[in-house]
Amino acid sequence: MPYVQPAMLGAIGPDYTLQWVLFAGLSVWTLLLLAIMWTRWGQARPLVKCVALSIFAHLLLVLFMWGTRVLSMLPPGESLAGTVHVRLVEDTGDENLTPWTDPTEEPADKPPENGAPPLMPAPPAEAQPAEETKPEPSESPPAEQSPQPAQQVAQDTPPPPTPELPMNLAADEAAPPPDNALRQPDNGFAQNQLREAPPAEPMPEMPRMLEDPLQPARQYVPIAQPAAAPRRAADGETVAPQLQLRMRADRFEVAKRYGATPDSERAVRAALVWLVANQHDDGRWLAAAHGAGRETRALGQDRQGAGQKADTGITGLALLAFLAAGQTHLEGEHREHIQHGLEFLLASQAENGSLSGQAELFAAMYCHGIATLALTEAYALTGDRRLHAPVQAAINYTLEAQHVNGGWRYQPHDAGDLSQFGWQLMALKSAEMGGLPIPDQTRVRMIRFLRTVSAGRYKGLASYRPGEVATRPMTAEALACRFFLDADNSPETIEEAAAFISQELPRGDRINLYYWYYGTLALFQKQDADWVRWNNALQAELLPRQRGDGQFLGSWDPDQVWGGYGGRVYSTSLACLCLEASYRYLPVYADPVGADRLTEVPGSPFSPARPR
Repeated sequence: MPYVQPAMLGAIGPDYTLQWVLFAGLSVWTLLLLAIMWTRWGQARPLVKCVALSIFAHLLLVLFMWGTRVLSMLPPGESLAGTVHVRLVEDTGDENLTPWTDPTEEPADKPPENGAPPLMPAPPAEAQPAEETKPEPSESPPAEQSPQPAQQVAQDTPPPPTPELPMNLAADEAAPPPDNALRQPDNGFAQNQLREAPPAEPMPEMPRMLEDPLQPARQYVPIAQPAAAPRRAADGETVAPQLQLRMRADRFEVAKRYGATPDSERAVRAALVWLVANQHDDGRWLAAAHGAGRETRALGQDRQGAGQKADTGITGLALLAFLAAGQTHLEGEHREHIQHGLEFLLASQAENGSLSGQAELFAAMYCHGIATLALTEAYALTGDRRLHAPVQAAINYTLEAQHVNGGWRYQPHDAGDLSQFGWQLMALKSAEMGGLPIPDQTRVRMIRFLRTVSAGRYKGLASYRPGEVATRPMTAEALACRFFLDADNSPETIEEAAAFISQELPRGDRINLYYWYYGTLALFQKQDADWVRWNNALQAELLPRQRGDGQFLGSWDPDQVWGGYGGRVYSTSLACLCLEASYRYLPVYADPVGADRLTEVPGSPFSPARPR
């Protein structure tokens, strides 16, 4: 057993003689002090005895100081014993061991262990392994020029330089944030200047899936036994249950149960390729360059060419099409183009949080709602902390703009209409999925507004504004809102709405993509015979109408009710979102085909909203 020195004497070092002298002297001094205090001997001439004891104590103190080198003549910092070096070593136990077998490759979908990975791969300093996926280039011609055919995306040509935008989503998370990194908004996001994104790599050839039948990436996992929940790329947290299906590797196999087909998936891929090819250099999709802003006097009203400057709204719609396919600015085939689109939205955000950009009266609030929905979805899917502040600012603007009766319209605090209501509600719901709470008062107001536009025996029908005639497009939008708001959705209300919508299935002589979009969102949630009939009619109309040649390959013509205001990007994005409905959100309800009642999907990871 090692020798343990007393705490004070141990500081003197290995001079044991001096230690014993000090120990003996201290013992004698202690005994004399006790004798003075407790015996009659101490009462005679106490002052002299105390002075003597004090001198003796000081001598002991001097000896102690000399022993600890306090009085040494050595220079400061030196000692007779030499310098002691301390090093912290982590014992891994097998650092130098040779593995029994070759190391196993990490799975590609393994979640990050310590925070988010680098947000975009930096340009390689040397050759990278062949299996690494290279980011696609931002090879988009200016939108003022003629749109480029989708097949030109795969050409190996150097991309234009990435424009400097107020938020560079390609910045490396591992590096310390620069002085000009994104901050909490104070004077507007458009003034926050960040570093330029690294140059893009040449885009690889398009996958064969565009030509060959789709093959599932993994073995099908039944819904009753869901696969491991996808995790967000930036923070490693689990993706919100409602959004998980779009992120799963076996997405298509599961989505086939909900109505997806190989043809619908090929159409989605072709549409995304066309959107990539026609993205502007600064990340936006230019509305006017693709036919937006044509006054068609839809429904007999002059809207003064609304949509011509709706770049933030059109860009938001295009981004939603990518996000619905499970792609984000951090992962996926088109992540770099999504990144630039998000950067454009952030650069367009006003000091008060509005994302309406340069849009005029009739389009401004639509643009804000759609762009906010795109930002909130990107945040909910990735957990990217750099999006938190602008998303919160956009949500705050939406909350502030709400009318006391619960709706939204063309300007903040206008009495609402149902068409605006749907986009704002979906943006708030998406923010909630990303962890941003929505005030209870806002929800109460939304329910109140939804009731003011409701009609029919069971209040399942809906009108554009309170007191007006109920229409099928507004009934479809209201039904989708009831599902996502989880309010006023009794079985009778749902069935009344679904029956009314089902009386006008998608058909070629009455193309209204806005109606088809909300009808798809609403009836998909039921997963019953109504959905099967709707989905069959939808695909029968949409798939043949997708352009299959020339510079518009993969897009849809804007030859429908609102196409003149939105243009080709609007029509292509909405059609794409309709076809992505089978995996964009998990269904609230799911019936066996032809069932007469609503039942929950057994084992579904989504906690449904119960009928009331």
